Amino acid sequence: MKPFLAEEIKQITHAELLTPLGRGLVTGVSTDSRRIKPGDLFVALRGEHFDGHDFIDQAVTAGAKTVLVEGKPVLSEFLRIQGTCVMRVNDTIKALGELARSYRRGLEHSITMIAVTGSNGKTTTREMIYHVLSRRRKGHRSPASYNNAVGVPLTLFGMEPDNDFAVVELGSSAPGEIAELSRITEPDIAVITSVSATHLEGLKTVDQVSREKLSVVAGLTNRGALVCPTDHDLTLERALSLGRQIITFGLEPGAAVSAHDIAWAPGSISFETNDRCRIELPLAGIHNVRNALAALATVRRLGVTSAEFAQAVKDFQPIDARMVIKHINGLVVIDDSYNANPASMSAALTELVRHRRPGGRLIMVCGDMCELGVEAQRYHSELGRQIAAAKIDLLFTVGDLAAIAATSAVEMGMPRGLVQRAINSRRLARLIKASLRDGDVICVKGSRAMKMETIIKSMERYRGGRKLVVRVGKIQTLPATRGKMRLSQPSGQPRT
Repeated sequence: MKPFLAEEIKQITHAELLTPLGRGLVTGVSTDSRRIKPGDLFVALRGEHFDGHDFIDQAVTAGAKTVLVEGKPVLSEFLRIQGTCVMRVNDTIKALGELARSYRRGLEHSITMIAVTGSNGKTTTREMIYHVLSRRRKGHRSPASYNNAVGVPLTLFGMEPDNDFAVVELGSSAPGEIAELSRITEPDIAVITSVSATHLEGLKTVDQVSREKLSVVAGLTNRGALVCPTDHDLTLERALSLGRQIITFGLEPGAAVSAHDIAWAPGSISFETNDRCRIELPLAGIHNVRNALAALATVRRLGVTSAEFAQAVKDFQPIDARMVIKHINGLVVIDDSYNANPASMSAALTELVRHRRPGGRLIMVCGDMCELGVEAQRYHSELGRQIAAAKIDLLFTVGDLAAIAATSAVEMGMPRGLVQRAINSRRLARLIKASLRDGDVICVKGSRAMKMETIIKSMERYRGGRKLVVRVGKIQTLPATRGKMRLSQPSGQPRT
């Protein structure tokens, strides 16, 4: 990170000094006192389950020389003894964004900023763009899924003056969030990977999801371009009306970057682009073809050819818990446990069906799809109908909403004895392990709150040779347990 002067921080954030202005350079920015390095600025954030102001002394002990606070915190004598520079602003999250925007603008070397948003595929597309561009340029990208009002600024502070490009992920769960993050990042290329039913508790309708994703153009530079999918007509229509340069991608022939002649193989998929380049992805799922097209449209804007893209992605690795195919002692486990919404759940089910083999069984493990608001029951009922139509061999569910999917599947003809559910993921994992046998293909998917990774960890301990055990009986609705985690510090928690 290029250092700040304390005086610069005061001016950028319009802060009020509570202690004398420090003279040293600020060499880093942190919102977590446990990760402070000497010379860092500590930004004290407040949230539902934490208050960073409680950890100011801890941050200073670790080496923070400058602290940004809000409200009227009680400052200890320890801070004065240490000569800590404390500044007060009205809103530390807003100040963090202002500081990040200024940092992005202040780098002498011109950095191509790429912002990636969408209902599905953000992280995979972001990583694929970075993977390809980093072959020939020095760049930076969001760590993990740092894609909200805390994570995006922290990502920007990680840029170095000699970086050629940066790929930043933008997430949202309420109207206005993407626009604000776009204004902070000021992208040269804005990418929308997909538009579907996500975060409907905050965004209410898919129409609002479309508007929210399109607001990524709020901070787009004057000569910037929007990379937009063609599979959501309303989004494309609105994008074309913006008067900005649009680069379209999709499976439809009319897209600027499109795919045809798609071929599947175990754990991989290949396709031919409209400029006659064959691309082989070491990834599963038709949705990853769309992600690859979004990435290709982006890097072609920066001079990378389709052939260069094809060569680079040959060794691209799937992102943890996002459609990762694992072979475990006779089992095939499709680990798509990171998160879930209706579109991604449907894609996971489709991938499971593609693994059907003579003598093998297909097992779907579903957790609740959260944050769907008043539409939750409808989407889970539809999921149950899809599961029944797919004729999978066993269905395991966890959560009240996933129970609706189970009931719907039975109503559509799936035998009751092939459906089981449990009160939480730990108990469900035990039920599943007792039912496994060699040759099974298991797909695991659900929202973060359902802790589906617990089931994956259980699968990884499978030793083979198990016999089928299926409990036959009436389906019972069991309450889901969703324990709340109390966070001591904020650290850029992701949104989907």
